[in-house]
Amino acid sequence: METLKGMGFTKKDLAKKAIPLVGFSGETKHSLGEIIIPTYAGGVNKQVRYLVIDGPSTYNVILGRPWIHEMKAIPSTYHQWLKFPTPWGVQEIRGDQEEARDCYKVALKPTTGKIREVKYPVVV
Repeated sequence: METLKGMGFTKKDLAKKAIPLVGFSGETKHSLGEIIIPTYAGGVNKQVRYLVIDGPSTYNVILGRPWIHEMKAIPSTYHQWLKFPTPWGVQEIRGDQEEARDCYKVALKPTTGKIREVKYPVVV
């Protein structure tokens, strides 16, 4: 929700849809709703449906299987890149491996009972 607010959206812009989502550490959280936003990647603009949650995250957005399949993309989490075909040839989006490691370390750090909010941009 924090990312959407930064883009000028509010909860009123969401279509209400409470879907249970399981986090990386196994916790379950229900979505506040969903929103369709034009998403530009590597020269391709797609209408992407996002589920929105309210809570701290080291990520701004997680692009899931529906987007990956629609883009006909080949992801490599090890290499931190994504390749996909376009009318102009194969495009590649590279992530920042150092930043990804930092986000992963922050996500693994134990907390003292309080949830810490860490804001890192997602590089795609």
